[in-house]
Amino acid sequence: MLALARSPGPRLRALLLLGLPLALLLGCSASESDDPFGGGGSGSGGSGGNGSGGGATAACSGLSGETGSFEKTLTAGGETREYRVHVPPGYSPDQATMLVLDFHGFTQTNDDIAKISKMDGVSDAHGFLAVYPQGLSNSWNAGSCCGTASSSSIDDVGFVKALLDALEAEFCIDKKRIFSVGFSNGGMLSHRLACELSDRIAAVGPVGGTMAVDTCSPARPVPVIHFHGTSDFVVPYNGGGASGADSVEATIADWVKRNGCKDAAPAVVFENGDSTCEEYKQCEGGAAVRLCTVDGGGHQWPGGESGGGILGKVTQDIVASEEMIKFFAEHPMQ
Repeated sequence: MLALARSPGPRLRALLLLGLPLALLLGCSASESDDPFGGGGSGSGGSGGNGSGGGATAACSGLSGETGSFEKTLTAGGETREYRVHVPPGYSPDQATMLVLDFHGFTQTNDDIAKISKMDGVSDAHGFLAVYPQGLSNSWNAGSCCGTASSSSIDDVGFVKALLDALEAEFCIDKKRIFSVGFSNGGMLSHRLACELSDRIAAVGPVGGTMAVDTCSPARPVPVIHFHGTSDFVVPYNGGGASGADSVEATIADWVKRNGCKDAAPAVVFENGDSTCEEYKQCEGGAAVRLCTVDGGGHQWPGGESGGGILGKVTQDIVASEEMIKFFAEHPMQ
């Protein structure tokens, strides 16, 4: 929580917490098995475990097999950048393993997003590497948002490239199964990475963050699964608001167009309580576009830990971290 000389109203406090400036407020292919994740997760054995997309490769020889959570740094763009790596039990350094990058929201930290998304537990259950990068000044340059990273034109796409290089040098990464997810500003960055780093990011799963760049020209169709609450007032479902965000409808429609989807209408692929997912399936390269909407949901990570009651309802009718990983298992790099 930000320390303020005067106590702001609850909605203003929430907007400040999640990264809207005060001035703005005022103005290798997946394994074929019954496991949709392509691995048996913790405690599993055999060649299909550890989120593995295949067997050993020469590029993976001689790497460390240490498991657990590790704080690391690298230099990118003349800045020391921080990130945390969670290596699940059962990880094998000679088997190509799925990687998920999980980006925090504006003013948050990588510890915050790990807690909110509960991704460590999903990593342990399904055997993939989870990495939590830390933004400079707790912000990401997702385009028009947010904070210092955006206003100073920090090259966060370049940072992600350097991060992937470092991770691939240290861990046995399945280069066909590298995915990006994120919340709010971090979700916006995931959209940007799909636009500008589609040669390395197989698919993305933004939560509560719409497109924030004016130009998006991915080198190939990119599968997208997007989560959003209809009562999100920080990044409003219908766009606009204090953040000036694009609407969810516009963000999804643009991806449907980019991916060359031919469906007359999306098909309902998930329905439970307040949560519904609709998907465009008939897309070039199998690059489906799925929107999961939480009726009455706030600026929260569905199925995760609440970022604060003032941010609105956090549903438990859908678990975003699980659903996005299932989606990713179906959409390795083509």
